[in-house]
Amino acid sequence: MQAVPPIQQNKSSFGRNLGYLLMVPFIVLVLAVLAFAITVVSYQTRHEDKIFTGVYVDDVDLSQLTLQEAEAALASQLGNPNGEILLLDPYSDQSWAFSHADLGMSIDFASTLEQAYDVGRTGGNVSQLQEMFRVWYYGRQIAPTFVFDEGQLATAVNQLSTEVNQPAINAQMLVSGDDIEYQPGQIGRVLDIAHLDAHIRTPLLAFQSAEIELLIHDIRPSLADAEAIAFEVDRMFTSPISFYLQEPLDELDLDSVVLSPDDLVRWVRVEVVSGQAGGFEHNVFIDEVAMTQWLSQYEEVLYREPVNARFYFDDNTRELILVAPHVNGRELDIPATIALFQEQIKTSNRSIPFVMRDILPTAHQDVTAAELGITGLVTQTTTWFRGSTAERKHNIARAAANFFGIVIAPGEEFSFNKYLGSISEGEGYGQGFVIIGGQAVEGIGGGVCQVSTTLYQTAFNAGFPITERWAHGYMLGYYNDGEGPGMDATIFSPIVDMKFINNTPHHLLIENYYSTENEALTFKFYSTDLGRRVVKEALPWENIVPAPSQSEDRWDFNPDLEPGEVIQIDWATEGADVSVRRTIYNEDGQLIGDQIFTSNYIPIGNVFQYGPGVEPYDYSKVPDYNN
Repeated sequence: MQAVPPIQQNKSSFGRNLGYLLMVPFIVLVLAVLAFAITVVSYQTRHEDKIFTGVYVDDVDLSQLTLQEAEAALASQLGNPNGEILLLDPYSDQSWAFSHADLGMSIDFASTLEQAYDVGRTGGNVSQLQEMFRVWYYGRQIAPTFVFDEGQLATAVNQLSTEVNQPAINAQMLVSGDDIEYQPGQIGRVLDIAHLDAHIRTPLLAFQSAEIELLIHDIRPSLADAEAIAFEVDRMFTSPISFYLQEPLDELDLDSVVLSPDDLVRWVRVEVVSGQAGGFEHNVFIDEVAMTQWLSQYEEVLYREPVNARFYFDDNTRELILVAPHVNGRELDIPATIALFQEQIKTSNRSIPFVMRDILPTAHQDVTAAELGITGLVTQTTTWFRGSTAERKHNIARAAANFFGIVIAPGEEFSFNKYLGSISEGEGYGQGFVIIGGQAVEGIGGGVCQVSTTLYQTAFNAGFPITERWAHGYMLGYYNDGEGPGMDATIFSPIVDMKFINNTPHHLLIENYYSTENEALTFKFYSTDLGRRVVKEALPWENIVPAPSQSEDRWDFNPDLEPGEVIQIDWATEGADVSVRRTIYNEDGQLIGDQIFTSNYIPIGNVFQYGPGVEPYDYSKVPDYNN
């Protein structure tokens, strides 16, 4: 028996046919959507980093331009705001033309282009598509953003005022010898800046052209007629005035200074004042500011620094014993000198003394140890000069005497050369060996460096900041004893100095003692002991160079030596970079200073001098050469 298909199969065939019919529009719709999406993506791609088509700024088409290209287009086509403001001087018919840009109005390209670029790029996706279409189809005008620079306006107005303004000129008196020429005053003028600012803003902010008449005020001179004061001026300024010192200190002091009538006239000032009987009258006076400036040039010349008294500290009574009295300093008292000048200018007395004011030093002869904060010994250092020549010993004693009893104030920088003074035969120094260019040669003052070295070591051990110190060119036996190498300090006045600072709140008293018996020099520092602890550490030597051999010894003929005499003035020594570290601790054990002092020594050989009848390199003539 054959089965018959159910009737539903016919219905399924109809459904399939209907599905086929609906598939066509669906595919068309999908293709349309894809085409639209591709169009949109293509449009956006063409405008990547560019302004969308249809965007204008003040009729300048920025379509498909990058920000840089758009800025160039705006700059070339818009430039700066149009309009001109013409300023007129009603008195001279002079005029000044300013563009709006000159007065501070300009386009803010960055802000304007930011608005143009944001068109079609803000909001959601649908909103952006709608905006892109509307701009493409209808176009979009963006108003430019303007910036008003008030500073530029003020600069332009101030520059204009410099051209317009003219100062009033008082009547003048010109002196030529005994003749006085009078010149009448001249009226000045000044631009009313507030009036101009108020009238220029309205057309400027409205981008309008305008003509503005400047408001200019007259300035009348305070003295328009000088005839009324002619006689008084003639009497005051027709002869010179001399300033002099009543008590000159030495032959190098300032001689009298002559102030000519020409100089005096430059100081004349005339003012209009209310008269006693009503009305106004002229007052002739000297400009004290001008006179102060003139006198100021002599302040440094006339100034004399006060000199402290010198003392030594009595360890038993703990009081200061006066060694040398103080010397007052002096300074020019400008106000008092001007007052005396004002008194005499209208008299026949044409000689006026400089008024000087005494300066009493802090360490004057009546001061006490307690007032200076000097309570006891802080530190002391000794160096030796065994084997030195008589001349060298004499120079050490002579130089050391300059430093006995010196008082250094809190915070003051001590300078060795300041107190050393001149090194010359006239100052009592003798011949000795000095180190020049790394060699010992005869010269005045040999041995002075023993004093600077001893003082340096004392300041080092006291923990004072060393602000200047120079090592000798090579190691010297005199200074290696005691503190060891790297603790010497050479001086060569006035170029090479040794300096330190008294960085305590108390005064510092310096004493020194020369011992002939011990062949030693000792420096003592007296002040208030702050409990500082100074630790010295000799660091390993570097760059060591052996001393030259005997074959490199130097022999120099000295005709002043006795026949057959040979003396040794330098001993062979190695060269090295020698460093010494100083650490300083306060009374609480806290580190307050850490510094390394380095000395660069060169190697040297023996140096001998020989007299007549000696052959060079005859070591048998050298006393104690092998000892």
